[in-house]
This record gives sequence, C-alpha cells and structure tokens, in this order.
Amino acid sequence: MSEFRIFWGETHDNTLQFENSPTPFDESLRRAASHLDFYAAAYYTACSSAFQPGGHLSESDRPSRIPLEGWKSPERLEREWALVNEICRDCNRPGEFVAFPGYEWQGNGSSGDHNVFALEAGLPIFRVNTLAELYAALEPWRGKALAIPHHTAYRPGVRGRDWSVYDEELSPFTEIFSIHGCSETDEEWVGMRGNPHMGPGIGPGTWQAALDRGHRLGAICSTDNWGEMPGCYGHGRMACLARELSREALWEAFRARRVYGVTGDRIQLEFTVNGAQMGRIITADGTRRVRVRVVGADALDRIEVLRNGRVIATHCHQGAWAPPADGRRSRFKMRVEAGWGPRPNEMPVQTRDWDGRVRVDGGCFVGVEKCWISPGHGEPQFRGDTARFGLRTSTRNTGARWQNSEIFEFEARPESRLELQMNGAVETGTVAEFATASREIWFKDECVRMLEDAFGIAPGSPERADIYHHLAFKVKVHRPIPAAAYTAEFDFDDAEPFGREIHYRVRVEQRNGQRAWSSPVWVRPA
Repeated sequence: MSEFRIFWGETHDNTLQFENSPTPFDESLRRAASHLDFYAAAYYTACSSAFQPGGHLSESDRPSRIPLEGWKSPERLEREWALVNEICRDCNRPGEFVAFPGYEWQGNGSSGDHNVFALEAGLPIFRVNTLAELYAALEPWRGKALAIPHHTAYRPGVRGRDWSVYDEELSPFTEIFSIHGCSETDEEWVGMRGNPHMGPGIGPGTWQAALDRGHRLGAICSTDNWGEMPGCYGHGRMACLARELSREALWEAFRARRVYGVTGDRIQLEFTVNGAQMGRIITADGTRRVRVRVVGADALDRIEVLRNGRVIATHCHQGAWAPPADGRRSRFKMRVEAGWGPRPNEMPVQTRDWDGRVRVDGGCFVGVEKCWISPGHGEPQFRGDTARFGLRTSTRNTGARWQNSEIFEFEARPESRLELQMNGAVETGTVAEFATASREIWFKDECVRMLEDAFGIAPGSPERADIYHHLAFKVKVHRPIPAAAYTAEFDFDDAEPFGREIHYRVRVEQRNGQRAWSSPVWVRPA
C-alpha cells in the first residue's frame, strides 16, 4: 500500500447545536484536530419542539413536550450554515488537519437520514422531503457533493434506508456503525438499541441488503455523537486511504470508495483482490487471490473474508503466535486506561487529571494511539525510553463510560524493566511480567480521605469496605501485546466459478471486541 496512507476522521459529529450547545463549533474542530486527521461537519438542520427554540414547526406543535422534529427556521439555517462554512475553511490546514463543510439531511423522515458533504464552501441546504428530490437537487454539484446514509437498519420509511432509491456516485459509501449500533446485517452483533424511538433494527435497510441488490456501496463508521468530543472513542471512526492529507486527495478517495470503518481502535487494514484495492470494480477470469494484512491495536481474534455476504475463509489468530523469547527485541503495544470510580455527583471530585510516565529500560517508544472520549488531555511526549502523558477523566462525561486511554507502542526485550507512574503510584516489573495479566492501580487512600473530608466517614467505619473501591479512581494497565499478536496477514485463493458480478469484503475482530469492516471489491466475470 505504498501508494496510499491511512488517515483517520470523524464524519458525523452532532455537537453543532449552536444556540443550545455548550461547545462552540470552532472549539469542536480544535478538539477534533487534537487526535484526528480530518473532520466532515454534520451540522444538524433539525430542531425539536420540546428542546430547541427557533424552529420551523407549527405554533400548535411548538409548546409540546413530545420531541417533534422539523426544520430549523430559514433564518437560523442561513446564519448557522454560513458559520459552518467559514469555520471549516479557517480550520482547514492541508498536511495537518482537513475540514469539510456538511450537514445532516432528514427530509420528511421517509427516506433515511443522510449527511451531505461538500468539497468546498457554497453548497446550499436543500429543504426537500425525499431522497429522490435531494439527489435531483445535488445534480449540479455532482462530483463535489456526497450524500452518505447512516443508521440505515432502522425501519425503511421512518428514518431507515429504502435502498430502492440509490445513486452510486452521490452515495459511494454508507455509515454502518455508530452510537446507534451496527447496520451491517440484522444478526444482532451490536443491535440497533441505542435509540428507543427509532429502533429496533431490521433486515431491509442493512448494508448487506444494499449489497444484495447489487449496489456498489462502501462502508465507514462514525460516532453520530452528541457529546463533547468529536471522534469519541468506541462510537465509530472512518479510515481513508489517500495519497496525502488534503481536501482533494481525501475527496478522490471518498469517491473511489477507498474507505473503511472501525468501532474504535485504529485497526490498519490492507485488503486487495487480484491486487485491486477496496472500492474497485475489476474483471477476472479464473482464480481470484484475496490478500489481507492487518495491524491491530490489541491481540487479533479472527479475520473473515466474505463473498456476497457469506464467510468463505477465516484466519483464526488465537494460538497462531507466541511471545518473543528472552533476548529478542520486539515491538509491543500497551494500553493505559484511567477513570472508573464515583458516578456523577457521588463525590465532590468529579474531574481527575492524570500525570503519567512509562519507562522501559533499553527500550524505545515509537508511537501512541489516543483513545479519547472527552477533551482536556496533554500531548504525549516521547524521549528515547520514556513516554510522558496526561489524561483527564470526568464522571460528568456523557455516555455509558468515562475512561480515557492511550496505547503506547514501544520496542524492548521481554526481560526489559518496565515502570509506570500515575499520580505518584508506581507499578514495576519486566515487560514479560506485565504481559502475563492486566493490573489495576487503586487509589484507595485518596478515597478514604475524600469520604472523611466530605461526609465525615471515619476510616474503616463503613460496614462494607468495598465502598473504598467503588468510589475510588482507578487505572487499568492492560497487558503489553507483542507484534506477533496484533499483526497478521494471509492470502486466500477463490477458484469457485462465477457467472455474474460478485463482491468480496473483510471483517476483523480483536480479542477486546473492537472491529473493522472493509469496503468491498467487486469482480465481474471476464
């Protein structure tokens, strides 16, 4: 893949409420730039009668406490959309961070939700009801605008996707995973249960259903986030295979479907059929060679090759690798995860700053992956055998979890001494000893003091001592994983005859549950 690099982005961040948002849009882009390569705005054009003023709902609907959605007022749309375009232009820095203007289109709810992105400023917000009308309105912008569907597995006709209307050029890929769940199939790996109004997910609107219709449709993941952190870890991210970090290069890759999606961890995925990259349409006669190479962020579990939605080859990575022998220098990845502790409002201290340092004797740090769900972290600093980093966690974070983490990649020998310091607590041992099991750093003494100072609870007086664990801040030091565990590659030759167009795609799962999905390669018979 020397021709392309992998760039990571967010294409569905709904923090753009403006009048009602605690986070200004320019601050959202700064936060995105702190850990992502690109950002495509998904300015939210709808408002709710229950929660947002300034909408375009009827007067009879406006007082309702039921969240009836409708278009924002034309004046508000014009004002906010101009700001989106301006800030995306100002924050766009080729080679460093790329921003595209875009908005979420829902129409009258009958055609499935789409994020409409533009290569550059000037695209209007089309206040039309159906997808057919949206496609028609985008016709003058063909080549410079995209309409990307999301949470497609909801019921078609009521915010799910009806694939009978489809334009391959305007919608080259679809979002198959977000905070809503997974729209790959209706097999319930992660069901569409995140939204009680819109669920459940069913078969007709899934990505596989679109592929079964013959649509040439790639796949990405994005957050559909309503929190304070664009690209929130675990809610979905988009990978793009482009020649450089610029609007034009990324846009060329978007249109070519050279994209794929991950749930959170930045799983690097190379996938070709007869040498053709994901997204391509090729012709073939005879055996097709599928080649896959994966570099994960944790131990790999399995890699699946699917033809027309059916698994035809599986590489099981468990048991396929062994830890490096003593004396052999190898690469490792180790995740340090901070947070846990009190729920919101249980303790006076709800935000915690973490000062960390990792040192490996004779080792060398080569990279870091930021797995952030909230803002406020320091930029990791490397100096030879030492990495310094700062994290911030808060019980006020939105969502079901409030752990932030970073994955450090380093070179060392298994017998090298490793030391981790977090806010004065120290864990030591060899790399091999750390690799036997994960560890917890429990700030018990701090919790005892806080309970006494805040509530007058004398040390040791509670009937149950587990309160000192439940309400304490904690750090998990995950096992260092050797490169042999998170790297895999294999070839598969498919010699089955075929008389019509078929497609291949790849699905990856790590031992920690994180996944990746490639866009397909389509093959026509010669």
